[in-house]
Amino acid sequence: MKRFTFLLVFISSVYSVFGQVDTTGIKQPATFSMKAEKAPREKVYKINPWWELPAAGGAVLLSSAGFRKLEKVSSMTTDEVLALNPNDVNGFDRPVIFHDPSKYANAQSKSDLFLNISIFTPAILALDKKVRKDWMELLSLYLASHAVDNALYFAAAFSTRRPRPFLYNKDVPIEERVGDNKSNSFFSGHTGFATTSTFFLVKVYTDYHNIKGWKRLGLYGLATVPAGLVGFYRMESGRHFRTDVLLGFVAGAASGILVPELHRIKKKSGKAMAFSPYYAPGGATGLTMTMGI
Repeated sequence: MKRFTFLLVFISSVYSVFGQVDTTGIKQPATFSMKAEKAPREKVYKINPWWELPAAGGAVLLSSAGFRKLEKVSSMTTDEVLALNPNDVNGFDRPVIFHDPSKYANAQSKSDLFLNISIFTPAILALDKKVRKDWMELLSLYLASHAVDNALYFAAAFSTRRPRPFLYNKDVPIEERVGDNKSNSFFSGHTGFATTSTFFLVKVYTDYHNIKGWKRLGLYGLATVPAGLVGFYRMESGRHFRTDVLLGFVAGAASGILVPELHRIKKKSGKAMAFSPYYAPGGATGLTMTMGI
């Protein structure tokens, strides 16, 4: 799979970029022969890269075998393709069937381009001194996010046989509509892979800089652009229906956000939970609980 090749290239780039030592800090002068000690840096995520990194990386690499197996499982015969009827497809998805086959190749090329751009977007974090100090932990999180996205994709793709849109298109030669990798339209793995990457970037950046509210939503809006283009061109190339792309987007967004969130260190509020007795006129008593959120 092309996307695994680019993911491996991304990993090697991370080692060379994130692993650089920041030597621009100003040394504190010694006072009375005692050097000032720096306060311990506050961590954002709780990660053990010594086991999470190889585990997540291994899961992503093993996914390549899953994709090869899926291509074989999702084969279509000539009789099965000839029996397909566009009217059996719901009205929301049906227009994708009739896209111009002469534009398939160009759309596929553009889809791959924006997918590769999406995969590399988290490398932008290397420009942030505050973030790149934790490059090994973040690489573990990034791979874990993709491992979860792949697991969601396999759960759907192996259990659902859905012919790709171009199989319904009579303008496509029958020999191009039969064979392996034809009935795994549900859901769009490319869209999920791209969204996982771009939403991971925004999630990590906003967590490190405590960005919330509309500004955070605006950054997520920008993150939808490259992933959205991947999904758009997957439809233009006749590979996926609209609902395939939408579900792929949801799966990718969930993976890119929830995996870091589950590792995030929650700051103590000082009054997280407290109990106090309750008295009311008339003799009623009870217990009240207050909890900080």
